[in-house]
Amino acid sequence: MTGGGFEPVCERNEGADPFYRAVRERAFADAIPISGTFELTCRCNFDCRMCYVHLKPEEMPRYGRELSAKEWLKVAEDARAAGTVWLCVTGGEPLMHPEFETIWRGLTGMGFFITLQTNASLIDERAAKLLEECPPVGVKATLYGASDEVYEAVCRVRDGFSKTDRGLRTLRKLGIPVQLVSTVIRQNEADLPRMADYARDNGLPYLATGNVKPSVRTPDSQAREARVQEKLNEAKRREILHCLKGSPVKIERKPCTYCRDYRLGYWVTWNGFMRFCSFMNEPDIPVRGQVFSEAWKELLIYEETLDWPEECKTCRARSVCRKCAGTLAVECGGPRQVTDEFCGRIKQYYDEWKGDEDIWDKYT
Repeated sequence: MTGGGFEPVCERNEGADPFYRAVRERAFADAIPISGTFELTCRCNFDCRMCYVHLKPEEMPRYGRELSAKEWLKVAEDARAAGTVWLCVTGGEPLMHPEFETIWRGLTGMGFFITLQTNASLIDERAAKLLEECPPVGVKATLYGASDEVYEAVCRVRDGFSKTDRGLRTLRKLGIPVQLVSTVIRQNEADLPRMADYARDNGLPYLATGNVKPSVRTPDSQAREARVQEKLNEAKRREILHCLKGSPVKIERKPCTYCRDYRLGYWVTWNGFMRFCSFMNEPDIPVRGQVFSEAWKELLIYEETLDWPEECKTCRARSVCRKCAGTLAVECGGPRQVTDEFCGRIKQYYDEWKGDEDIWDKYT
């Protein structure tokens, strides 16, 4: 959490380390997929209101079949050969995959720098033994509240905080670096100070984001209703002012170029598709039954050819409308279209600033 506010997770500058930045620059020049995310499963023991991937078991067949351990490890071998070094293992809740232990042992044995993304509630004795034997470089753990009551409101589970706290304490005993990440919605907004206190008291780095995106991937996500829209609107106003004061958006840049994974990273879904962004439901490039390098080439073509909707290129607010392909996908139903509701809000804020520059003082 920075300045008492929220920071979009996808915009953090994780490339600040000189070595990491140099590697990324070389990989970018050659379009090497150095960073990947394996979304092992859409299963989860939580039922968070704002989740973009969680499906109930009876819903899963409508969307495909989970990759097996054998299939995941084949994808991983091919990814390593193509240049992948950093790997994030996530879900759903990744520990819910029926063959998680087999997958985890196989991935760690390949030498990736792996980050495990988990809600930490399933870090029991067996999981602890596995992580002690095959440790990740770090764990990114979600924190949704500082009490069981708040967890029940957000995640719709009983004893959620107690289980998460036990898991986090276990990870700390193992000496595994942990980063706490909170998604802030209406049901836990008031608990944000206590979550920050929990992180501080336990000596854990902490990031809170209120940049909740509606889901185009799950049928019953309540993200749009749950997000703190007032704070998002305020953040958008500040963003527009920032653009007006000297950092305009360059509409000539293609949508995918605004993502830190452009030409560098990829996301593989639980049902076997390589995609550009976790929030999008396209492109559907299969990794099951296809050579990884060919799937990566298809993804690069998608990144280079995807363009803004024509309306965006002539819009009067185009120089202040910061967005990406994922934003259009979740807010407007697809990356190639815009809606009156989305555009109207941006134009309204833009016109407010342009019409009365005296109010700039409020934001400077």
